[in-house]
Amino acid sequence: MSELEYDKRKENKLENSLCKSPFTGFYIGPSGNIVLCCMAQNTHLAHINDVDDLESFYNDSVMEKYRKELLLGAYSTMKPCDTCYNMEVQQLQPFKVSMDNHFKFKNFDDDWNARLNNETRPIRYLEYTLSNICNADCATCKSEWSSKWQEIDRKFGRQVTPLQKVKDKHIAKIEKVLYGLEHLMIKGGEPFADIRNIRILKKLTEVNPSCKINIISNFHAITPEAMDILANLTNVHFTASIDAVTPETYKWIRGGDIEKTIANMKNVYKVTDNGITVSVTVSLYNYFLLDKIKDFFKDKEYVSDVKFSGFAPEDTHTVGLLPEHMYKKQQDKLKKAFANHDNNDYRLTSTLALDIDYKKIKRPAYVRELEVELKEKRMKDIFFRNLHKMNEHRGFDLCDYVPELKEWRINT
Repeated sequence: MSELEYDKRKENKLENSLCKSPFTGFYIGPSGNIVLCCMAQNTHLAHINDVDDLESFYNDSVMEKYRKELLLGAYSTMKPCDTCYNMEVQQLQPFKVSMDNHFKFKNFDDDWNARLNNETRPIRYLEYTLSNICNADCATCKSEWSSKWQEIDRKFGRQVTPLQKVKDKHIAKIEKVLYGLEHLMIKGGEPFADIRNIRILKKLTEVNPSCKINIISNFHAITPEAMDILANLTNVHFTASIDAVTPETYKWIRGGDIEKTIANMKNVYKVTDNGITVSVTVSLYNYFLLDKIKDFFKDKEYVSDVKFSGFAPEDTHTVGLLPEHMYKKQQDKLKKAFANHDNNDYRLTSTLALDIDYKKIKRPAYVRELEVELKEKRMKDIFFRNLHKMNEHRGFDLCDYVPELKEWRINT
């Protein structure tokens, strides 16, 4: 990039709209692939096998190419940014907004003046998933993200993803960049089901204990050893994946024990002294339970906020499959339930935005009406087939605890 181009960028103050991810770090997936961020899985930058030094990779021409494209306003045409751009087109909140909240670019000019002088910059943000090892078989998941789902995918007749795991020999590469990190995001699988995450956290206590750490967990695999390590870190923030709050619905959707989850959340809160974000994956299974989830966590000292973070990744789980009258009735109910709550405490983000047009969820603009109708019928059939199979797997019927689903099943 020329200095003229950079000056023009500064003059227009477009840096305020930039996604911060490529300017701060990158994401390492469980297969070892390195991408710009967790939302850019469609663009492979490198594999950790082929990268000797992560910080050198961060400063090389591959990453620089995308940073320059963003600075020149190419966001809408960049393949890695497809997901966020399409969300913005639909007036939904893209992932880059959360990155903006983490990094305000206070030293944007320093960063770019250094780059113009061919100086390297440290990795400030690292996000990784070491493996898809998981101790849970959540109903909205599959073997791509949870190793426990391999057996269930076979039962369901779906493609089975084998265990994905960054090789042990590459963990040292991650440990090498821990010294200068400002922010580390750890995902899974279930992070605490992979003991190598414990090793990395322990290393952080030695070299960078004040690094901000975010961990997404189901709170069912946190060991006493892990608790001792967390106690020696000063800036740890947890997100709890919780999609229901009664013993029966939690057991059916997440395959676990809600009482154990809550007990572990309280213990982690005592150790970290930071309120926990509850993240709810919205699906057909819990769409009619969202107000109950909100009420359950109201005024809980150990919870900082509740985030309804959008639909489950499978099309067959989306609430857009509901009959329109059922969808709109529930949306009206949720609008009333959430009307008197601060958005900072109860965030309705992404595809659950309460003012969203039903058709934006249900009918992509680029698909013809007949094609959509056929696709929706097929997805409904798959949903009810999977519902039946999960009922058999759990040993009881979710519809006994979600009467709206029973009504829909009877009338379909």
